[in-house]
Amino acid sequence: MALESCERGTLIARVRFQNERQAWLQARRAPWKTLAAAAEEYTEWQVFTLWLRAVIVAARCIPADMEKELESRSPLLLSHIRAVVEPTAIDAEGPGLQVWQAVGEWAEMNSFLVPKREGWLDAVRYFSAVSLHYARAWSYWESIDKRWRAAPPAEFPTYAQWQSGVAAVTTLSDGRSDAQQILDTIRTLPEAEWCSELATFSELIAFSLWMELTLDVEGRGSDLVARELAQRYGGFRLPSSSESTEAVRALHAWVVEHRLPKANQKELLRALCFHVRHHPAYPALRSYAQKCHAAWPNEHPARLPPYGEWREAANGYFEVLGRSQRPPRGPRQLRPYPGLG
Repeated sequence: MALESCERGTLIARVRFQNERQAWLQARRAPWKTLAAAAEEYTEWQVFTLWLRAVIVAARCIPADMEKELESRSPLLLSHIRAVVEPTAIDAEGPGLQVWQAVGEWAEMNSFLVPKREGWLDAVRYFSAVSLHYARAWSYWESIDKRWRAAPPAEFPTYAQWQSGVAAVTTLSDGRSDAQQILDTIRTLPEAEWCSELATFSELIAFSLWMELTLDVEGRGSDLVARELAQRYGGFRLPSSSESTEAVRALHAWVVEHRLPKANQKELLRALCFHVRHHPAYPALRSYAQKCHAAWPNEHPARLPPYGEWREAANGYFEVLGRSQRPPRGPRQLRPYPGLG
């Protein structure tokens, strides 16, 4: 039995790796801000469809308030759901499950047609599925579904009330998961402080990619890197080693020491890594950095871009790739920050 469990765990890990790899490849086909907005919209559709599913299963019909919500989104969507529910016997699960599936398919064909046509819909699904918002939505639905099967409420929540319930979730279905530990860490900080720490850390990761490839071209004596470090990380000094990777590690250690709060630092760093890794900006910036790393030594540009200019170009970067194509690789792969992969 232990061996079977180990094999299942290995299989799940392989599937997750393949899904992530596919998502990162597809993430190159759209600017990361476009992908991030689409992923958040996809999650909102998941929240919406889980509300439909829970209420229809418990009410054994489509309540009038729900019909109004559906019609405000699209009269065609309401007609689509009626066509699913009306021919189906109102049993314990059937219509709710079918509506959930039907609305999800409808959304992909109507709200996510561009990602579907351009070949990055799997990336949208992936970055939605790895978000805490998505985990909260499913955990809330599981809790409500179990409660309502035992005793349906006298009055069903509006969609706005359902959204508030999702946002208030503090305990996920799998309380031992990494996501639960990340959520617990985030809740130890005021929201404004967490957002500030995440912005600082995300900027560090982006800056490190630029600094590493710039040092690889200009060397440790780069005046451009020195100016940017003085402006953004005053007090940090490059180590004597000429290796760009060593310089990046030293900068990370300095920022953790001087810019992150001491309390709960290990758990906070883990939460920050989780969010950066599971956000579309990270694979996009790495892809753009790798492109620069391949091109700059060959093109010998007279002027390398300062960080702000490079970051702006990276934000808008995307590639038009065939299914079997890969972007060119430089003389070596840029190393990821520990914990990000």
